[in-house]
Amino acid sequence: MATADLTSTRLRLVYDDGIGEDGKPNFQYKSYSNINTAATPDQIYNVSQSIAGLSSKGLVNIEKTENFDIKA
Repeated sequence: MATADLTSTRLRLVYDDGIGEDGKPNFQYKSYSNINTAATPDQIYNVSQSIAGLSSKGLVNIEKTENFDIKA
């Protein structure tokens, strides 16, 4: 049976960067690597809000990406 081992977690914050000439919203992204793999959603949310508070742009979304090694 195959197993999946969590190897890394990345956090990406999506900021509002205004409206483009085409009338569609523009976004700016900031990524953070080496996030503790044991961090809870509440902890990630709280840290993201704190980081976003340092920016003049509004926070639109918080994304978490997990990478796994799949082994047989």
